[in-house]
Parts: sequence; C-alpha cells; structure tokens
Amino acid sequence: MTVAIINKVPNSEETMELPATSRLFPCRTLIKHVNCDNRPYPTTPINISYGKGLQATQDCPVGTVLEKFEGPVVEYSELGSDDIPFVLNFYHKGQRRWKWMLGFTPAIYANHSCQPNARINLQQELVAIRLIKAGEQVSFVYNNDTEDQKWDPLWTFDCKCEAKNCQGTVNMYRPWEPVPEKSE
Repeated sequence: MTVAIINKVPNSEETMELPATSRLFPCRTLIKHVNCDNRPYPTTPINISYGKGLQATQDCPVGTVLEKFEGPVVEYSELGSDDIPFVLNFYHKGQRRWKWMLGFTPAIYANHSCQPNARINLQQELVAIRLIKAGEQVSFVYNNDTEDQKWDPLWTFDCKCEAKNCQGTVNMYRPWEPVPEKSE
C-alpha cells in the first residue's frame, strides 16, 4: 500500500482543493456531547432515515429563534474528519476571514433544504423565515454564498430535500434567495 505524502498542513484551507482520498489527517473529533437539556428553544433532535434532524415542538411564526449554534470557534487545521459534517463556517467581518464553529447544541441537527424554512443570523441563531408547524423539520441552506468561495469537497452530498428547485448534489456555494410563499 502506498501512502501519498502531502506537503500541506492537514485540513488547512489549501487542502480543500485536494480530493478527499488524497488527504491524510488525524481524526480529532472535538464534538464530545451535544447539550439538549433545558434549552429555551422550540425544537428537539429527532432520528430520521438518513441520520438526525431538528424538529419544531410547537408552531413557530416568522422571526422565531429556533435554536442557536454554540461551541468553540477553531482553526480549520484543528478539525478532524468526524467534525467536518457538523462544522458551521461563517465569515468574521472584524477579522476579515473565515471561522469554523464546532456546534455543541442541537442546532447541528438542522438539515439542508433547497427550500428551507429557516436561516442563520449574525448571532449564529436559526431563525424561522416562514411559519413552521409543530412536527415539521427545521432546515436551512448549507451552501448560500458566492460561487467564488472555497468549498471543501468533504462537505459534498446528495440533497434529499425533494423541493421543486432542488439542486441535487450540494457541491459548491451558490447564491440563494428565499422563494416567497403563496398566500392562500
């Protein structure tokens, strides 16, 4: 068995350009425990056919804070392969650079949808952008940004949202605008 030697820092932004099979890096899972107890949000984690989801426990009108991403903000090089699916990346305007947060809250279970019912605000809170009924899954767009932003191939997946405008494979950042709901 031959092992490729990479002259780049494991999991650095430079390694995003390499195929996943060419990357060798330790699994440094930093997610130890997701705190679900005594949280003041109208959601709960649920099991679904392809993993976990986040479900509304009551009707949530537009503007309701559904959950908050909280956890350590780390450098990309500190992430292990098990962390990648749960990391929240955001642009820190004050430092003019990308940051990565390892969520320790149920917010990490909110799934992607091409026609979501929530968005993430600047305080890393999931906020309802339309009425979400009790029992409905909370979802947001994972890849909302300009196409020129760096996309880690380890984030690529086949979307299962079944929206009319589903992008299929989520494999890059794309601009996104909410689709207005039809009034009944």
